[in-house]
Amino acid sequence: MELNLSCAMLLTETAYRFGRRCEYEVSKASSLGPTPSQSPVLEPFLPSERIASSHLKNAVIHKLEPFTPEGAVSAYHRAIEPWFPIAYKLQDRLGPTWDETSLDVGLLCLSILLLTTNPSSTANSDGNTSELEFFYLQTKSSLAWAEGLGLNSSPIVQSRILITLFEVSHGFYPAAYVSIGATLGAVDALEVYPSGDALQLHYTNGAVSHEETILTWCGILVLDRYIAVESGPRSSLTHPRTEWLHNLLKPALCPTHEPNQDKNSPVARFARLVEASAMLDKIHTTINSSMSEQMFNIEEVMLTVKTSITLQTILTEEILAEDHLYSGGLGLCHIALLLAFENGTKVSFSANATEECNSLATTSLICILSTITSTVELFTMGTRSVDFNCFPPFVTFLVYKTAMITTERLAMELDTNDGLARLRTLRKFLRIVAKRWLGCVCKERYLKLLDENTTPRMLKAIEQMQGSF
Repeated sequence: MELNLSCAMLLTETAYRFGRRCEYEVSKASSLGPTPSQSPVLEPFLPSERIASSHLKNAVIHKLEPFTPEGAVSAYHRAIEPWFPIAYKLQDRLGPTWDETSLDVGLLCLSILLLTTNPSSTANSDGNTSELEFFYLQTKSSLAWAEGLGLNSSPIVQSRILITLFEVSHGFYPAAYVSIGATLGAVDALEVYPSGDALQLHYTNGAVSHEETILTWCGILVLDRYIAVESGPRSSLTHPRTEWLHNLLKPALCPTHEPNQDKNSPVARFARLVEASAMLDKIHTTINSSMSEQMFNIEEVMLTVKTSITLQTILTEEILAEDHLYSGGLGLCHIALLLAFENGTKVSFSANATEECNSLATTSLICILSTITSTVELFTMGTRSVDFNCFPPFVTFLVYKTAMITTERLAMELDTNDGLARLRTLRKFLRIVAKRWLGCVCKERYLKLLDENTTPRMLKAIEQMQGSF
């Protein structure tokens, strides 16, 4: 009974931090899964007797059913692998039934089902904790029980990565920032790195393959760098290891760009994401460093911008124009350039070089604002619909950042005519994407942040435009 009570108190406290009222009945079970029940009730996972991994596995199976191992694989291949191929050889690790599947792989499948669950159209409309939040709380609780039982493995680390990705996608902050730190600690505890002596024992035992290690670290790096940009001026947690990790990953990632390589392999798809995230991390760290180093920072940012533009050009050529929206690497490149150009327009020094930098940054900023708006505009006109199975949630922050910069420029009476049309398009796209990723509208993110910086006059002008929403 004490464990039941503790679990219930934990879930209640977590729901309270989200600003929701947590209502549950201990004696009933929730049937929440990828197709949530209409009236969810929350049951603490574990019995009151002595806890063992078998109890946790039974609880995880209870949450996975009635979905089968094949269903979990199908969900992963359909809606995660196209843009974040993190689950290494998932199908090979699954048994015919959940009972024949190991606990750590079961936890990974639970995280997959969580991330692929669509939010209800009425989520949070009545102020209660939503069904999706219940599912999230229970999934994260199961991972916490596994940690308490001393369980750690590559599938558990991948499960942590997917839960962190869920938090990023749906606007669970600062939870995402805390989770990526725990994930980094978990992979360090395994002593699994892309290469080197630390891995020799793992390779000998066949426990962790080189490819799986590469994918795991790629996922951590991309998420960590993205979360750092979302969370403020702090550097990413992995930033002090950048050069070391780059040298370890380079032999695996660089060959994927050669003409004769399979561009659809998981490592190849992650390679561009990691490259773009590296540019984003470098620009983010540089522009947030000490003001006493500002002149050096300008030179550093300009050098990184040139590299980012080169990578952006390569990605643009590699990807069909109609698929630009679905490229996470291109999205991260655009975020990096937005940060750099926005910073360049605000640097004020008397040096001629800096004045030229301001002018160039302004011109480049307007160009990229227009490019991003044009990319999403077709999806707001009903000409095309968003394929959310292929749509990386990283792009939502790009659209939000574009809208925020446009809002600020409108407030300063810059780009008045084009800016209003651009802002309307961007806001409308965020509402469309909110049907899949809640970070666009809830948790005080994105549209709510935009509203705080948009004057009533500007909102009225947007609403009066033809086809307003």
